[in-house]
Amino acid sequence: MKKQFLMITLAGWAIVSSCAKRDNSSSPVKPENGQTTRIEFAVTDGTTGFAIPNATINVKAPDGKESQLTAGKNGAASFLAVNGKFTFTVNGQGYNQLETYFSTGEDSVIYAHVNMDPANQAAAITGRDAGTTNMITISGYLSDADEHAPLADVELDLGAYKARTDGKGYFSTSFPVDPGKSTPDVKPENITLSAAKAGYATHVLKNFYLVPGSYTFKIQLRSTSSSSPSSNMRAANEDVEYLRQGLFDRTASEAQQREATAVAAENNTNALGKAAAALALPASIRVGLSCSCLTCSSVQVMSLESYTESGLDNEWISSWKAASLQAGAVAYRSYGAWHALHPIRSNYDISSTPCSQAWGSETASSTINAARATAGISLYQNGAIFRSEYSAENNNAGCGDGYSGTGSSWPCISDARCAGRATNGHGRGMCQWGSSFWASDKDFRWILDHYYSPGGVVAQ
Repeated sequence: MKKQFLMITLAGWAIVSSCAKRDNSSSPVKPENGQTTRIEFAVTDGTTGFAIPNATINVKAPDGKESQLTAGKNGAASFLAVNGKFTFTVNGQGYNQLETYFSTGEDSVIYAHVNMDPANQAAAITGRDAGTTNMITISGYLSDADEHAPLADVELDLGAYKARTDGKGYFSTSFPVDPGKSTPDVKPENITLSAAKAGYATHVLKNFYLVPGSYTFKIQLRSTSSSSPSSNMRAANEDVEYLRQGLFDRTASEAQQREATAVAAENNTNALGKAAAALALPASIRVGLSCSCLTCSSVQVMSLESYTESGLDNEWISSWKAASLQAGAVAYRSYGAWHALHPIRSNYDISSTPCSQAWGSETASSTINAARATAGISLYQNGAIFRSEYSAENNNAGCGDGYSGTGSSWPCISDARCAGRATNGHGRGMCQWGSSFWASDKDFRWILDHYYSPGGVVAQ
Protein backbone atom coordinates (compact mmCIF):
# COMPACT_ATOMS: atom_id res chain seq x y z
CA MET A 1 0.00 0.00 0.00
CA LYS A 2 7.82 -0.06 0.40
CA LYS A 3 15.64 7.70 -3.03
CA GLN A 4 16.58 10.19 -4.99
CA PHE A 5 17.56 12.16 -8.24
CA LEU A 6 17.81 15.49 -10.09
CA MET A 7 18.11 18.35 -12.51
CA ILE A 8 18.56 22.04 -12.91
CA THR A 9 16.42 24.53 -14.76
CA LEU A 10 15.20 28.07 -14.34
CA ALA A 11 12.24 26.54 -12.50
CA GLY A 12 14.13 24.24 -10.12
CA TRP A 13 17.49 23.26 -8.69
CA ALA A 14 19.28 20.04 -7.88
CA ILE A 15 20.22 18.58 -4.55
CA VAL A 16 22.37 15.47 -4.76
CA SER A 17 22.97 13.44 -1.64
CA SER A 18 26.43 12.33 -0.58
CA CYS A 19 25.72 8.90 -2.04
CA ALA A 20 24.73 10.29 -5.44
CA LYS A 21 26.99 11.46 -8.24
CA ARG A 22 26.47 15.05 -9.36
CA ASP A 23 26.04 15.91 -13.01
CA ASN A 24 28.73 18.52 -13.63
CA SER A 25 27.27 19.68 -16.94
CA SER A 26 25.49 22.52 -15.17
CA SER A 27 25.49 24.31 -11.84
CA PRO A 28 22.62 24.49 -9.36
CA VAL A 29 20.73 27.72 -9.17
CA LYS A 30 18.82 28.95 -6.17
CA PRO A 31 15.08 28.54 -6.67
CA GLU A 32 12.91 31.58 -6.73
CA ASN A 33 10.00 31.83 -4.35
CA GLY A 34 7.19 29.47 -5.28
CA GLN A 35 5.78 26.01 -4.69
CA THR A 36 8.53 23.51 -3.89
CA THR A 37 8.54 19.76 -3.41
CA ARG A 38 11.56 17.67 -2.49
CA ILE A 39 11.52 14.25 -4.13
CA GLU A 40 13.57 11.50 -2.51
CA PHE A 41 14.14 8.66 -4.98
CA ALA A 42 15.44 5.12 -4.65
CA VAL A 43 16.09 3.30 -7.94
CA THR A 44 16.03 -0.47 -7.46
CA ASP A 45 15.62 -3.80 -9.21
CA GLY A 46 11.92 -4.61 -9.43
CA THR A 47 12.54 -8.29 -8.64
CA THR A 48 14.98 -8.09 -5.73
CA GLY A 49 14.61 -4.57 -4.37
CA PHE A 50 18.40 -4.15 -4.56
CA ALA A 51 19.92 -0.86 -5.70
CA ILE A 52 20.77 -0.13 -9.33
CA PRO A 53 24.04 1.82 -9.01
CA ASN A 54 24.76 4.61 -11.45
CA ALA A 55 21.27 4.69 -12.92
CA THR A 56 20.99 7.71 -15.19
CA ILE A 57 18.12 10.12 -14.70
CA ASN A 58 16.96 12.60 -17.30
CA VAL A 59 14.80 15.38 -15.95
CA LYS A 60 12.56 17.63 -17.98
CA ALA A 61 11.35 20.82 -16.32
CA PRO A 62 8.05 22.60 -16.96
CA ASP A 63 9.83 25.02 -19.30
CA GLY A 64 11.21 22.15 -21.38
CA LYS A 65 14.81 22.41 -20.23
CA GLU A 66 16.63 19.14 -19.61
CA SER A 67 19.61 17.84 -17.65
CA GLN A 68 20.93 14.49 -16.56
CA LEU A 69 22.08 13.09 -13.23
CA THR A 70 23.57 9.81 -12.08
CA ALA A 71 22.24 8.00 -9.02
CA GLY A 72 24.65 6.81 -6.35
CA LYS A 73 25.77 3.37 -5.31
CA ASN A 74 22.58 2.87 -3.35
CA GLY A 75 20.40 4.08 -6.24
CA ALA A 76 19.60 7.27 -4.37
CA ALA A 77 19.28 10.91 -5.34
CA SER A 78 17.20 13.90 -4.28
CA PHE A 79 15.48 16.56 -6.33
CA LEU A 80 13.94 19.89 -5.35
CA ALA A 81 11.19 20.70 -7.81
CA VAL A 82 9.90 24.25 -8.05
CA ASN A 83 6.69 25.47 -9.67
CA GLY A 84 5.21 22.78 -11.87
CA LYS A 85 5.32 19.30 -13.30
CA PHE A 86 8.66 17.54 -13.79
CA THR A 87 9.16 14.44 -15.93
CA PHE A 88 11.79 11.87 -14.93
CA THR A 89 13.16 9.23 -17.30
CA VAL A 90 15.22 6.54 -15.57
CA ASN A 91 17.68 4.18 -17.24
CA GLY A 92 19.88 1.45 -15.81
CA GLN A 93 22.17 -0.95 -17.61
CA GLY A 94 20.26 -4.16 -18.23
CA TYR A 95 16.88 -2.61 -17.37
CA ASN A 96 13.92 -1.28 -19.32
CA GLN A 97 13.54 2.49 -19.35
CA LEU A 98 10.89 3.89 -17.02
CA GLU A 99 9.30 7.33 -17.19
CA THR A 100 7.25 9.05 -14.52
CA TYR A 101 6.35 12.53 -13.30
CA PHE A 102 5.72 14.52 -10.12
CA SER A 103 4.26 17.95 -9.50
CA THR A 104 4.89 20.61 -6.87
CA GLY A 105 2.35 22.08 -4.51
CA GLU A 106 0.38 19.26 -2.90
CA ASP A 107 3.27 17.66 -0.97
CA SER A 108 6.40 19.17 0.55
CA VAL A 109 8.27 15.84 0.38
CA ILE A 110 7.65 12.78 -1.79
CA TYR A 111 9.32 9.44 -1.00
CA ALA A 112 9.42 7.71 -4.38
CA HIS A 113 10.69 4.17 -4.89
CA VAL A 114 11.35 3.44 -8.58
CA ASN A 115 11.13 -0.27 -9.49
CA MET A 116 12.95 -1.12 -12.71
CA ASP A 117 12.10 -4.19 -14.82
CA PRO A 118 15.07 -6.31 -15.91
CA ALA A 119 15.34 -6.40 -19.71
CA ASN A 120 14.63 -9.63 -21.58
CA GLN A 121 12.47 -11.21 -18.90
CA ALA A 122 11.31 -14.72 -19.66
CA ALA A 123 7.78 -15.06 -21.01
CA ALA A 124 6.92 -17.19 -17.97
CA ILE A 125 8.57 -17.98 -14.66
CA THR A 126 9.03 -21.30 -12.95
CA GLY A 127 7.17 -22.15 -9.78
CA ARG A 128 4.46 -24.37 -8.45
CA ASP A 129 1.51 -24.45 -10.82
CA ALA A 130 -1.78 -23.27 -9.40
CA GLY A 131 -4.12 -26.00 -8.29
CA THR A 132 -1.68 -28.92 -8.66
CA THR A 133 -0.24 -29.21 -5.16
CA ASN A 134 -0.95 -28.71 -1.49
CA MET A 135 2.43 -27.08 -0.97
CA ILE A 136 3.42 -23.45 -0.62
CA THR A 137 6.86 -22.01 -1.36
CA ILE A 138 7.78 -18.68 0.22
CA SER A 139 10.94 -17.05 -1.11
CA GLY A 140 12.27 -13.54 -1.06
CA TYR A 141 15.00 -10.95 -0.88
CA LEU A 142 16.04 -8.99 2.20
CA SER A 143 17.76 -5.61 1.90
CA ASP A 144 18.85 -2.64 3.96
CA ALA A 145 16.21 0.09 3.66
CA ASP A 146 18.80 2.86 3.18
CA GLU A 147 21.55 1.16 1.21
CA HIS A 148 19.24 -1.20 -0.75
CA ALA A 149 21.96 -3.83 -0.44
CA PRO A 150 21.42 -7.55 0.35
CA LEU A 151 21.27 -8.54 4.01
CA ALA A 152 22.73 -11.94 4.87
CA ASP A 153 21.95 -14.11 7.89
CA VAL A 154 18.50 -12.65 8.57
CA GLU A 155 16.15 -15.01 10.40
CA LEU A 156 12.54 -15.17 9.24
CA ASP A 157 9.59 -16.60 11.10
CA LEU A 158 6.95 -17.95 8.70
CA GLY A 159 4.20 -19.15 10.98
CA ALA A 160 5.35 -22.54 12.24
CA TYR A 161 8.38 -22.52 9.93
CA LYS A 162 11.66 -20.62 9.75
CA ALA A 163 14.10 -19.53 7.07
CA ARG A 164 17.38 -17.60 6.88
CA THR A 165 18.88 -15.46 4.14
CA ASP A 166 22.05 -16.51 2.37
CA GLY A 167 24.99 -14.33 1.40
CA LYS A 168 22.96 -12.75 -1.40
CA GLY A 169 20.04 -11.83 0.83
CA TYR A 170 17.85 -14.62 -0.57
CA PHE A 171 15.72 -17.12 1.34
CA SER A 172 13.31 -19.88 0.38
CA THR A 173 11.33 -22.55 2.16
CA SER A 174 8.40 -24.84 1.34
CA PHE A 175 5.80 -26.50 3.53
CA PRO A 176 2.39 -28.18 3.19
CA VAL A 177 -0.86 -26.21 3.42
CA ASP A 178 -4.51 -27.14 3.44
CA PRO A 179 -6.01 -25.81 0.18
CA GLY A 180 -9.44 -25.78 1.81
CA LYS A 181 -12.58 -24.57 0.07
CA SER A 182 -12.46 -20.79 0.21
CA THR A 183 -15.70 -18.86 -0.23
CA PRO A 184 -16.56 -15.20 0.28
CA ASP A 185 -17.45 -16.15 3.86
CA VAL A 186 -14.64 -18.64 4.54
CA LYS A 187 -11.13 -17.26 4.21
CA PRO A 188 -7.97 -19.34 3.90
CA GLU A 189 -5.74 -19.67 6.94
CA ASN A 190 -3.32 -16.77 7.32
CA ILE A 191 0.03 -16.35 9.06
CA THR A 192 2.33 -13.54 10.16
CA LEU A 193 5.79 -13.29 8.61
CA SER A 194 8.59 -11.50 10.41
CA ALA A 195 12.24 -10.78 9.66
CA ALA A 196 14.71 -9.92 12.42
CA LYS A 197 18.39 -8.99 12.52
CA ALA A 198 20.46 -7.36 15.23
CA GLY A 199 20.72 -3.60 14.71
CA TYR A 200 17.53 -3.45 12.64
CA ALA A 201 13.87 -2.93 13.39
CA THR A 202 11.95 -6.17 13.02
CA HIS A 203 9.78 -6.16 9.91
CA VAL A 204 6.39 -7.78 10.46
CA LEU A 205 3.96 -8.70 7.67
CA LYS A 206 0.54 -9.67 8.93
CA ASN A 207 -2.36 -11.45 7.26
CA PHE A 208 -0.61 -13.47 4.54
CA TYR A 209 -3.09 -16.06 3.25
CA LEU A 210 -1.80 -19.60 2.86
CA VAL A 211 -2.94 -20.38 -0.68
CA PRO A 212 -0.97 -23.15 -2.46
CA GLY A 213 1.61 -21.81 -4.89
CA SER A 214 4.95 -20.05 -5.10
CA TYR A 215 5.42 -16.53 -3.67
CA THR A 216 8.29 -14.07 -3.63
CA PHE A 217 8.68 -11.20 -1.16
CA LYS A 218 10.83 -8.07 -1.19
CA ILE A 219 11.49 -7.01 2.40
CA GLN A 220 13.46 -4.01 3.56
CA LEU A 221 14.91 -3.80 7.07
CA ARG A 222 15.40 -0.37 8.59
CA SER A 223 18.50 0.18 10.70
CA THR A 224 17.63 1.36 14.20
CA SER A 225 20.40 3.97 13.80
CA SER A 226 19.13 5.22 10.44
CA SER A 227 19.15 8.98 9.94
CA SER A 228 16.88 8.76 6.89
CA PRO A 229 13.99 11.26 7.15
CA SER A 230 11.50 8.49 6.44
CA SER A 231 12.80 6.46 9.40
CA ASN A 232 11.45 9.11 11.76
CA MET A 233 7.96 8.14 10.62
CA ARG A 234 8.32 4.59 11.97
CA ALA A 235 8.29 2.98 15.40
CA ALA A 236 11.69 2.40 16.99
CA ASN A 237 11.98 -1.39 17.00
CA GLU A 238 9.23 -2.76 14.75
CA ASP A 239 7.78 -1.95 11.33
CA VAL A 240 4.39 -3.53 10.73
CA GLU A 241 2.86 -4.09 7.30
CA TYR A 242 -0.70 -5.40 7.09
CA LEU A 243 -1.33 -7.34 3.88
CA ARG A 244 -4.80 -6.80 2.41
CA GLN A 245 -6.53 -9.07 -0.10
CA GLY A 246 -9.34 -7.30 -1.88
CA LEU A 247 -11.45 -10.39 -2.47
CA PHE A 248 -11.46 -11.27 1.24
CA ASP A 249 -10.69 -8.05 3.09
CA ARG A 250 -12.49 -5.21 1.27
CA THR A 251 -15.12 -3.73 3.57
CA ALA A 252 -18.43 -2.24 2.47
CA SER A 253 -17.20 1.27 3.29
CA GLU A 254 -14.02 0.69 1.27
CA ALA A 255 -16.10 -0.49 -1.68
CA GLN A 256 -18.17 2.69 -1.48
CA GLN A 257 -15.02 4.81 -1.24
CA ARG A 258 -13.60 2.96 -4.25
CA GLU A 259 -16.54 4.02 -6.40
CA ALA A 260 -16.63 7.60 -5.09
CA THR A 261 -12.91 8.01 -5.71
CA ALA A 262 -13.19 6.89 -9.32
CA VAL A 263 -15.98 9.40 -9.96
CA ALA A 264 -14.00 12.20 -8.29
CA ALA A 265 -10.83 11.31 -10.22
CA GLU A 266 -12.67 11.39 -13.53
CA ASN A 267 -14.29 14.74 -12.72
CA ASN A 268 -10.95 16.18 -11.63
CA THR A 269 -9.22 14.97 -14.78
CA ASN A 270 -11.92 16.47 -17.00
CA ALA A 271 -11.79 19.74 -15.05
CA LEU A 272 -8.07 19.97 -15.78
CA GLY A 273 -8.84 19.68 -19.49
CA LYS A 274 -7.08 16.35 -19.97
CA ALA A 275 -8.41 13.79 -22.40
CA ALA A 276 -10.51 11.22 -20.58
CA ALA A 277 -10.35 8.77 -23.47
CA ALA A 278 -7.17 7.03 -24.44
CA LEU A 279 -6.41 4.04 -26.62
CA ALA A 280 -2.78 3.59 -25.65
CA LEU A 281 -2.00 1.93 -22.33
CA PRO A 282 0.18 4.08 -20.05
CA ALA A 283 3.64 2.56 -19.64
CA SER A 284 3.96 3.20 -15.91
CA ILE A 285 1.90 3.76 -12.79
CA ARG A 286 2.49 5.50 -9.44
CA VAL A 287 1.16 3.43 -6.54
CA GLY A 288 0.54 5.09 -3.17
CA LEU A 289 1.87 3.10 -0.20
CA SER A 290 1.66 3.37 3.60
CA CYS A 291 -1.94 4.45 3.13
CA SER A 292 -4.94 5.12 5.26
CA CYS A 293 -7.54 4.26 2.63
CA LEU A 294 -6.57 6.82 -0.05
CA THR A 295 -4.13 9.02 1.88
CA CYS A 296 -0.61 7.68 1.32
CA SER A 297 2.79 8.78 2.62
CA SER A 298 5.03 7.22 -0.05
CA VAL A 299 4.83 6.05 -3.64
CA GLN A 300 6.23 3.21 -5.71
CA VAL A 301 6.69 3.76 -9.44
CA MET A 302 6.69 0.74 -11.74
CA SER A 303 5.69 -0.36 -15.20
CA LEU A 304 2.00 -1.07 -15.69
CA GLU A 305 2.88 -4.68 -16.52
CA SER A 306 4.90 -5.09 -13.34
CA TYR A 307 2.00 -3.61 -11.38
CA THR A 308 -0.33 -6.20 -12.89
CA GLU A 309 2.08 -9.08 -12.26
CA SER A 310 2.70 -8.17 -8.63
CA GLY A 311 -0.80 -7.04 -7.67
CA LEU A 312 -3.15 -9.57 -9.24
CA ASP A 313 -2.77 -12.01 -6.34
CA ASN A 314 -4.07 -9.25 -4.05
CA GLU A 315 -7.44 -9.27 -5.84
CA TRP A 316 -7.70 -12.82 -7.28
CA ILE A 317 -6.93 -16.14 -5.59
CA SER A 318 -3.59 -17.25 -7.01
CA SER A 319 -4.45 -20.96 -6.95
CA TRP A 320 -7.39 -20.51 -9.35
CA LYS A 321 -7.07 -21.91 -12.85
CA ALA A 322 -5.02 -20.07 -15.47
CA ALA A 323 -8.01 -18.82 -17.52
CA SER A 324 -9.51 -17.12 -14.45
CA LEU A 325 -6.20 -15.49 -13.55
CA GLN A 326 -5.65 -14.36 -17.13
CA ALA A 327 -9.12 -12.77 -17.26
CA GLY A 328 -8.36 -11.18 -13.91
CA ALA A 329 -5.05 -9.83 -15.21
CA VAL A 330 -6.83 -7.97 -18.02
CA ALA A 331 -9.33 -6.47 -15.57
CA TYR A 332 -6.61 -5.57 -13.04
CA ARG A 333 -4.44 -3.97 -15.74
CA SER A 334 -7.40 -1.96 -17.06
CA TYR A 335 -8.31 -0.64 -13.63
CA GLY A 336 -4.71 0.45 -13.03
CA ALA A 337 -4.38 1.99 -16.50
CA TRP A 338 -7.58 4.00 -16.05
CA HIS A 339 -6.27 5.45 -12.79
CA ALA A 340 -2.89 6.25 -14.34
CA LEU A 341 -4.91 8.47 -16.69
CA HIS A 342 -7.18 9.71 -13.86
CA PRO A 343 -4.91 10.04 -10.77
CA ILE A 344 -6.53 10.20 -7.35
CA ARG A 345 -3.77 12.60 -6.18
CA SER A 346 -1.30 14.76 -8.04
CA ASN A 347 1.64 12.56 -7.01
CA TYR A 348 0.20 9.06 -7.04
CA ASP A 349 -2.31 7.50 -9.37
CA ILE A 350 -3.82 4.82 -7.20
CA SER A 351 -3.83 3.59 -3.62
CA SER A 352 -2.49 0.14 -2.71
CA THR A 353 -5.46 -0.47 -0.39
CA PRO A 354 -8.85 -2.06 -1.11
CA CYS A 355 -10.20 1.52 -1.21
CA SER A 356 -9.01 1.44 -4.82
CA GLN A 357 -7.29 -1.76 -6.06
CA ALA A 358 -5.38 -3.86 -3.55
CA TRP A 359 -1.66 -4.23 -4.29
CA GLY A 360 1.31 -5.70 -2.44
CA SER A 361 4.98 -6.07 -3.30
CA GLU A 362 4.82 -9.86 -2.85
CA THR A 363 4.31 -11.80 -6.08
CA ALA A 364 2.84 -15.20 -6.99
CA SER A 365 4.30 -17.18 -9.88
CA SER A 366 0.82 -18.12 -11.15
CA THR A 367 -0.37 -14.51 -11.39
CA ILE A 368 2.91 -13.34 -12.94
CA ASN A 369 2.44 -15.94 -15.65
CA ALA A 370 -1.18 -14.90 -16.15
CA ALA A 371 -0.16 -11.27 -16.56
CA ARG A 372 2.61 -12.11 -19.01
CA ALA A 373 0.27 -14.32 -21.04
CA THR A 374 -2.08 -11.34 -21.49
CA ALA A 375 0.50 -8.53 -21.63
CA GLY A 376 -0.80 -5.40 -23.34
CA ILE A 377 -4.45 -6.51 -23.39
CA SER A 378 -6.92 -4.10 -21.81
CA LEU A 379 -10.65 -3.43 -21.66
CA TYR A 380 -12.15 -0.64 -23.76
CA GLN A 381 -15.53 1.02 -23.97
CA ASN A 382 -16.40 3.51 -26.73
CA GLY A 383 -12.74 3.66 -27.73
CA ALA A 384 -11.45 4.52 -24.24
CA ILE A 385 -9.73 2.44 -21.59
CA PHE A 386 -12.46 1.11 -19.32
CA ARG A 387 -12.29 1.34 -15.54
CA SER A 388 -12.92 -2.35 -15.17
CA GLU A 389 -15.86 -3.33 -13.03
CA TYR A 390 -15.57 -6.57 -11.05
CA SER A 391 -16.73 -7.85 -7.69
CA ALA A 392 -16.56 -11.09 -5.72
CA GLU A 393 -20.00 -12.58 -6.46
CA ASN A 394 -22.47 -10.97 -8.87
CA ASN A 395 -25.21 -13.59 -8.66
CA ASN A 396 -28.69 -12.33 -7.79
CA ALA A 397 -27.58 -8.67 -7.62
CA GLY A 398 -30.77 -7.47 -9.25
CA CYS A 399 -31.50 -9.88 -12.11
CA GLY A 400 -32.49 -12.97 -10.13
CA ASP A 401 -30.81 -16.21 -9.14
CA GLY A 402 -28.57 -17.63 -11.86
CA TYR A 403 -27.94 -14.19 -13.37
CA SER A 404 -25.10 -11.73 -13.00
CA GLY A 405 -25.65 -7.99 -13.38
CA THR A 406 -28.04 -5.50 -11.81
CA GLY A 407 -30.52 -4.87 -14.61
CA SER A 408 -29.93 -1.13 -14.27
CA SER A 409 -26.25 -0.15 -13.98
CA TRP A 410 -25.16 -3.39 -15.70
CA PRO A 411 -27.09 -5.72 -18.06
CA CYS A 412 -28.48 -9.05 -16.87
CA ILE A 413 -26.23 -11.97 -17.86
CA SER A 414 -27.16 -15.65 -17.62
CA ASP A 415 -24.61 -17.07 -15.19
CA ALA A 416 -25.82 -20.55 -14.25
CA ARG A 417 -22.57 -21.64 -12.59
CA CYS A 418 -23.09 -19.05 -9.86
CA ALA A 419 -26.73 -19.97 -9.17
CA GLY A 420 -27.56 -20.28 -5.50
CA ARG A 421 -24.68 -18.12 -4.32
CA ALA A 422 -25.18 -15.00 -2.20
CA THR A 423 -24.41 -11.60 -3.73
CA ASN A 424 -21.08 -10.18 -2.59
CA GLY A 425 -20.31 -6.86 -4.27
CA HIS A 426 -21.90 -4.35 -6.62
CA GLY A 427 -22.93 -6.92 -9.28
CA ARG A 428 -21.38 -5.12 -12.26
CA GLY A 429 -18.82 -6.44 -14.76
CA MET A 430 -16.91 -9.63 -14.06
CA CYS A 431 -17.88 -11.98 -11.25
CA GLN A 432 -14.58 -13.08 -9.73
CA TRP A 433 -15.88 -16.36 -8.33
CA GLY A 434 -17.72 -16.92 -11.59
CA SER A 435 -14.44 -16.51 -13.50
CA SER A 436 -13.03 -19.38 -11.45
CA PHE A 437 -16.02 -21.62 -12.21
CA TRP A 438 -15.97 -20.93 -15.97
CA ALA A 439 -12.17 -21.45 -16.11
CA SER A 440 -12.67 -25.22 -15.84
CA ASP A 441 -13.50 -25.39 -19.57
CA LYS A 442 -13.38 -21.83 -21.01
CA ASP A 443 -10.44 -19.61 -21.94
CA PHE A 444 -9.87 -16.09 -20.63
CA ARG A 445 -11.22 -14.36 -23.73
CA TRP A 446 -14.51 -16.25 -23.40
CA ILE A 447 -14.75 -15.23 -19.74
CA LEU A 448 -14.08 -11.56 -20.54
CA ASP A 449 -16.59 -11.57 -23.38
CA HIS A 450 -19.18 -13.31 -21.18
CA TYR A 451 -19.08 -10.67 -18.47
CA TYR A 452 -18.11 -7.49 -20.34
CA SER A 453 -19.54 -7.69 -23.85
CA PRO A 454 -23.17 -7.12 -22.69
CA GLY A 455 -22.00 -3.80 -21.22
CA GLY A 456 -20.38 -2.69 -24.48
CA VAL A 457 -16.86 -3.44 -23.22
CA VAL A 458 -14.30 -5.32 -25.32
CA ALA A 459 -10.82 -6.70 -24.68
CA GLN A 460 -8.18 -5.76 -27.22
